[in-house]
Amino acid sequence: MAGVDAHAQRLQDHPEWQRIQTVRGALGHVWDVMKEKAGAFWDTLRADVRFQGFWRTASIRACEAISVHAAALANRLRPGTGDVPAADALLRLSDATITYSTVAAAEAAASTPAPPVAENTGGAAGPAMRPPLVERRTPTAYATRDDAVRAAEEVTARFQKWINTPMGQEAVGSRHMRVTAFRDAWRQLPPLDSGPGPAVGPYGAVAERARALVAIAVRSARFAPADVQALQGLAQAAEKHSARLSVTLPPGTARPAQRAAAPARGVATPTAPAARTPRASA
Repeated sequence: MAGVDAHAQRLQDHPEWQRIQTVRGALGHVWDVMKEKAGAFWDTLRADVRFQGFWRTASIRACEAISVHAAALANRLRPGTGDVPAADALLRLSDATITYSTVAAAEAAASTPAPPVAENTGGAAGPAMRPPLVERRTPTAYATRDDAVRAAEEVTARFQKWINTPMGQEAVGSRHMRVTAFRDAWRQLPPLDSGPGPAVGPYGAVAERARALVAIAVRSARFAPADVQALQGLAQAAEKHSARLSVTLPPGTARPAQRAAAPARGVATPTAPAARTPRASA
């Protein structure tokens, strides 16, 4: 939402943007009223699984509505006003909200307990953003270079699992814009043992492109749930790796002495991005 809010002044006259704001405001109002009425029992209420189930359902419905309106406005902006930055931000919002709602709905169907709802205390996003739709956790830095390499290997393993599914095989030869963007992002990944500086952005890009493909797959309803879940697992692993790298060292900072001190065993042989995905190069 923060990325779209940066364009709010230019979007405020569009009915889709007004509907998005209505959904945000309504959800925020519900949260505030429940908190006010619960009073001293607020923490007890939030810990109740019935409340968590209700709030997850409300979040899913809100995300579904936001996704639809954001995609509609993005599609209208791009050919009409040529406001590409705003359209791209809206598409990212649409992808993120449909991904969240899909995953949360799948968890609910599997009777997975809802995670506790953490209150947003940042204050910068305004009252409409008080009810967090996704719980954010602060990433932890990698303790050793070997830990980071193993995480990169996990991302590659997730990719191999997905690329061998029917959905992955179809993507190999697809010329769809979002599939092409994902392939390009994957090919930009540095060797597995690259330092945090060069690797943060590429892994983040892979995560973003993979989430966009998840959103498309969900809308199309053409692919098996296991295929979509494999792609979602890849997106989550890449996003987590990028986040942990970002706090291990400031992006762009190199510390050769630390690299030299790292144990040699367990460090994967650097692999060129093209060699990672021999089947995705088609």
